Amino acid sequence: MQARKLFGTGILPDCEKCLQRLIKLTAEQATSDEAIREKAVKSANQILEKLKNMPGINPAHIANRFHPVIKTICENPDPFRKMKEREILTAEELAAKYPPGKEWTFKDYVKYSLIGNSIDFFRNPEKLEEYLNEGLTVARDEREQLIQKLRGASKKVLVLCDNAGEVFFDLPLLRALASQGHEVFYGVKGAPIQNDLSWDDVSRLCIEWNGIQVVSTGAAMVGLELDRCSGYFRELYGKADIIIGKGMGHFETLGNSGDERVFLLFQAKCRPVAETIGVPLNSGVACFVKGGGF
Repeated sequence: MQARKLFGTGILPDCEKCLQRLIKLTAEQATSDEAIREKAVKSANQILEKLKNMPGINPAHIANRFHPVIKTICENPDPFRKMKEREILTAEELAAKYPPGKEWTFKDYVKYSLIGNSIDFFRNPEKLEEYLNEGLTVARDEREQLIQKLRGASKKVLVLCDNAGEVFFDLPLLRALASQGHEVFYGVKGAPIQNDLSWDDVSRLCIEWNGIQVVSTGAAMVGLELDRCSGYFRELYGKADIIIGKGMGHFETLGNSGDERVFLLFQAKCRPVAETIGVPLNSGVACFVKGGGF
């Protein structure tokens, strides 16, 4: 069964096709020079071909190895910057149009953050408005378990960001956690990677963080490969009581870790991920990593 192979040996055919699309899109965003584009695409596809059947490999790992090559060949350290700027503007406008309600519970703030994850570079950012209007089904829902783990003494909570525009949908959750007395850290990418929120992006945003500590992973990567992070971030990660990982990249890199501190929050946007976790395509997931896997 295909669903069993996502964390197995090699990547699935669907994942390979998606990575090929990503390579093409990244090169297109990185340069208008057709010859340089072709060179970048060829080099990135060679990396994909070399790694795709390796034991324990996943799509995020492969993307983390071909992105630096495309950036170097195209001489563009942030290929998705213009796309991120549009995404951030659209998301900010939609968050203002659909603000949190006065009677919202903590579970509502978690779902709001989850809806923000519907942003994706393969779809129009306005797709967000559909979910804000019609709602998003949370097919795997362990928000109550998250609430239970947050009760009692103050916790050290690390939230790992995903797409740049999601920051406006994460903020109410971050502030709700801080208002409960928890020590809240918001982990952003150390350098640009895809359309994820990076340290550079944060520096350009006019946001009142109100005690929320924004921290860099120290590296540019899809999801989280801890051995590539800075020493400071690895220490912070190790001391965190709860880690909230936004997006499918964190599912791919942390979902098979067995680390039961990790709470995954994402929309299952592709069939292999949806099947692996056992939810309908495009439904929401809010659940803890299990020691025995999914």
